[in-house]
Parts: sequence; structure tokens; C-alpha cells
Amino acid sequence: MQFSITQPPQMLTENAVAQLTGLSKGTLRTWRCRRKGPPFRKLGGRVVYDAADVTAWIESHPRTECSR
Repeated sequence: MQFSITQPPQMLTENAVAQLTGLSKGTLRTWRCRRKGPPFRKLGGRVVYDAADVTAWIESHPRTECSR
């Protein structure tokens, strides 16, 4: 089986995604278990997020009303 990656994805750490989204790391962990948050991968035991996936996830969840 052959494959090649012409441009490897930019991977973000849990800390980076928490900072980018304003969510806590605890929320990201809970959402991973509930399959609610941005797609993630485990590489070598570490949780990482593809930057393009996180951007797409953010853009697919626009705010349409304000909370009180």
C-alpha cells in the first residue's frame, strides 16, 4: 500500500484549540467523549486537531441568538 502526503495537515494541540475557541480543555475532553466538538485524532497517545477541521467546525456553528 502506497500513499503520499503532499502537504501534511497543520495539527493543533488541545491547549491551542482551547485558546482558539475559548473553550476549556475540560469541555473539549467531555465533548470528545460525546462526539460533540471538532474532529480529533490520537497520534502517539496525544490528542491533536487538524487546523482545517477546527476552522470548519467553528464556521459550521454560527451564533444566531444571544444568551441571557
